[in-house]
Amino acid sequence: MLKASDQSESDRQASLKLVEVQINRLEQMLDTSAGTLRFDNDIESKYLVHRNLHFLRIDLKIIFAGLLTYLMFGLADIFVGFEQTENLFLVRAMLTGLMLGALFALYNTRYRVYLIPVTAAGIAVIGMSVIYYISLLEGLPRYTYHLGLVPVQVFAMVTLRLSYRSFLMTSLAMLLIYLSVYSQLGSLVDDSEMSRTILALQPFFVVFWVVMIVMGGYLSYMMEASFRRDYLKNCLLAHEAERLQLLTQRLQYLSTTDGLTQVANRRHFEQEFEREWRRCQRSSEPLSLIMLDVDEFKQYNDSNGHLMGDECLKQIASVMLQQCRRSSDLCARYGGEEFIVLLPNMTPDDAASLAEVIRVTIQHLNITHNHSDLGIVTVSAGVAGGVPRLGQSPEDFIRRADELLYQAKGSGRNRVRL
Repeated sequence: MLKASDQSESDRQASLKLVEVQINRLEQMLDTSAGTLRFDNDIESKYLVHRNLHFLRIDLKIIFAGLLTYLMFGLADIFVGFEQTENLFLVRAMLTGLMLGALFALYNTRYRVYLIPVTAAGIAVIGMSVIYYISLLEGLPRYTYHLGLVPVQVFAMVTLRLSYRSFLMTSLAMLLIYLSVYSQLGSLVDDSEMSRTILALQPFFVVFWVVMIVMGGYLSYMMEASFRRDYLKNCLLAHEAERLQLLTQRLQYLSTTDGLTQVANRRHFEQEFEREWRRCQRSSEPLSLIMLDVDEFKQYNDSNGHLMGDECLKQIASVMLQQCRRSSDLCARYGGEEFIVLLPNMTPDDAASLAEVIRVTIQHLNITHNHSDLGIVTVSAGVAGGVPRLGQSPEDFIRRADELLYQAKGSGRNRVRL
């Protein structure tokens, strides 16, 4: 109870300061960084883990459905592929198998953080395969496969909605490859009126595709920015909760601790003593008290000043904390230069031995005291205890320890009375 309280309070204040620094940093980033789609490196790495977990939880099913849909479109190859049907379906099946294999291979490994880039690359490959089908076929059937580019682009908009850069890179890669073969497509059509009409509409198809990329890019940017802001807000809420917890702990510490000596205050001692008294009374276990007072402390204060007096009390409290090693032991400042130690499950004889160790250790501090018979600061102690009985009260033990303390002072000071 309240052991090494200086250190724990110091740690608590340091933790609180770090949390407040993080809160200020996140608030600043919320105002500036979410729109840039980039955080500081340490927060960006944590955000990417969060985004990838979200992707695994929601979008992986969409990817599986998209790959199966791509494979099922192989039925169209039967009707419009003609002599290329076998080649077209073979490419579909091979790509679908490779994509599914890559997803399964990455899913249960540490490389699953790369699922979004792999998905983006996979969508680009699927789009390129459709462009390959367009260039492979001759005549009117090739234009049927232009329609296949639309669902690929829509699929990119859906699955890459939280990665603006991946969406743009994938979409532009497919568009540029299509444009690279665009000039060759005109020389492959027949001379029918329908072919000429369809060929004349090709520029509009490109414009339509560009519009889809622009709209998709805008939506992807807005959704990623919103997702990033939500992430920062959740981080802020978590840090605010942590700060509240630390402040609550600090408030509890301040309400139970003596501000000067950092041992328990009298109010906290009385609460703990009452609780331990009832427990020991129920279980018939011993409970002991050490009442300790600094000898001739008024004269020490008057001759050395209150600052030196405060330092003396701090050193004495530190010795008490060091010697009372059990978690159940409670050292408290009872008032002025008077201290009290609560020792549950300890007999009066053992408590007297502990009090003697504390007395000797304080004497060995060799704190100069010109008005003491020994020339150094000493303490006197009274020890009371036993098994709490019915009809007794906690005040009986305190009163007895106080009486024994004054017996120790009356018989020469710097001693323990039991």
